[in-house]
Amino acid sequence: MPFLDKIRFFSRKIKRFLSPERFALAPIWIQLIAIFITSATVIFLLSPFLGGLPSSYRIFADPAYYADAKGPVQIATGLVQVIIGLVLFSFIISVLSAALIKLIENIKSGSLPYKKGGHILFVNYNIKLLMILDQINIRAREKGVLEDVVLLFHEPAKVLAFRAQFDKRRWENLDIFIRQGDVMSFQTFERLSIQLAKALVILSPDDFENSFDSDNFNLKILTNLTNNLPFFNHLKERQEKGSPVKCSIELSTHQDARKIALNLSHYKSGNLFAVITPGDVIGSIIARAKVDPVYYKVFFEILSADGSTIHFIDPKQFGEISKFEQMPFEQLLFSFKGGTLIGFSKADELGNFQIDLCSFGNRFSKGCWFIFLTNNVKQIKFQLSGFTKLPDKRNDIIPPKEEVSKRICVIGDAWNLENIGDFIDRKSRKALQESQHVFESKADYFSEEFLQKIQEGNFDNIVVNLDDELGFRLTMLLVAAHKDDAQFLTKIITILGDPVTEQLLNTTLLGCNTVLSHKLSSRYIAQLAFQKNLEQIFSELAFTEGSEFNLLEVGKHISSDLLKDMDEVKRLLAAHEMIYLGTVNEEKNVVLEAEIFQSTKQLLVLSRGEIT
Repeated sequence: MPFLDKIRFFSRKIKRFLSPERFALAPIWIQLIAIFITSATVIFLLSPFLGGLPSSYRIFADPAYYADAKGPVQIATGLVQVIIGLVLFSFIISVLSAALIKLIENIKSGSLPYKKGGHILFVNYNIKLLMILDQINIRAREKGVLEDVVLLFHEPAKVLAFRAQFDKRRWENLDIFIRQGDVMSFQTFERLSIQLAKALVILSPDDFENSFDSDNFNLKILTNLTNNLPFFNHLKERQEKGSPVKCSIELSTHQDARKIALNLSHYKSGNLFAVITPGDVIGSIIARAKVDPVYYKVFFEILSADGSTIHFIDPKQFGEISKFEQMPFEQLLFSFKGGTLIGFSKADELGNFQIDLCSFGNRFSKGCWFIFLTNNVKQIKFQLSGFTKLPDKRNDIIPPKEEVSKRICVIGDAWNLENIGDFIDRKSRKALQESQHVFESKADYFSEEFLQKIQEGNFDNIVVNLDDELGFRLTMLLVAAHKDDAQFLTKIITILGDPVTEQLLNTTLLGCNTVLSHKLSSRYIAQLAFQKNLEQIFSELAFTEGSEFNLLEVGKHISSDLLKDMDEVKRLLAAHEMIYLGTVNEEKNVVLEAEIFQSTKQLLVLSRGEIT
């Protein structure tokens, strides 16, 4: 290219860069540099006419120095200098003001990046998000820390709606950052430092008309994440090192969507994402609550961030590991204070995580971790027990069967609770088929004939399985009709989704039982955000396979005369391969790790399968 052509090309580039459009669209730092260069050029070029560079700068920076101008040349040139200075300073103020306005808009719209790490990233919004944040806030308060939480919404309207209801006083221990972006672009997640996050939770969005579309939306997000090889390899490396990123995704009851999610996140040492659906753990818990609401209260308590919860504890916390090796579970069960040992966990040679609850007959081996139920991990102390052997089995202690006999009436079909049949015997299952009532007309649920049938049915439990509005109305009608019959009121179990409705019904005055599915789900999701391996434990506890929670009726399964000393009760139950966990009183309130047995109607135990 000839020299003159190069000059013309460079001149065109300079002119294009200095155009008003380019200046307006340039970053703020380029705009400021351009203004400062222009200011310096003006000061330098006009300095010969103003008595030197110092005088030129003073007049430019402070118009008051214009009074020192002498002679017509300095007066005319100084006037030009003052005007140019005022204009350029106005530009600086305008640029900074525009930048500040843009910054405020970006903050409000959620367009800013998040550059720190160690945060929990939530994607999408539904009613459970607020309750999940409540649980994380409780956990952070208990630990005395400030937890960073990033919320990513795909629509600006969600950002504005959440800001409108945001109350910092509700989550004092959370530093919440609200962001908005295209969740189908991995750049959005990079902007939020996803590789530095300690947990990722993809909630089922509530802005779709049906569950099929919402599942597809979440599966697309999961595909977007797993298609990024650096991020996928990051998840695999963390999994192999034993410190996985706590990833979970929420889907509906569509089994095909669940299979796709598990396939996308599959890895040799276990799935990289926990897949949460209403039909798995939560559905099974609610189904069992139809048999006895105590089971709901047990899981509700254990899933809570405050109170007694399940923890995986490294044996190194108690000193040299060698002292535990080959020690029988039965001896370890009585060698800890401040918590209840319920089993072992271990990773096999391939890195697959394995749990062993109710480990009677097994011994501690190298690589094992302890699984505890405790309300304070720091209070657990090891004190070697003088254990020799368990006492002999007693004939007056009768382990309960998993299948119980109960007459259950189910009103409505709002929630899919098919696996209730796993927890009741054949006779009860047959009776359930005859006492399940689903009407096309809402008015039929309030007919005198139907209500009379419910009252005279002599049912053990009356399950209101309707939508929230209809369920609320029918529950209030049943309570009003039997307000003086406390025994009848305890039979009513209402399954709800709305926490406000549940709060209205869940009072001592009404006396009925409520099962809040969304609140239970939110506690479960919050727990998985900190301890991913809990998914496997709760999957075992919620279903009939493996170890489960069971209830011993005082006077039926165990004599009240035996309920004197907690340590002795533990030993007597351990002889039948049951782990004592707590008590249940007449109002069906659960007290985990209770040491006093006054007013106890049931004992809560952990046992493996149907014990004989």
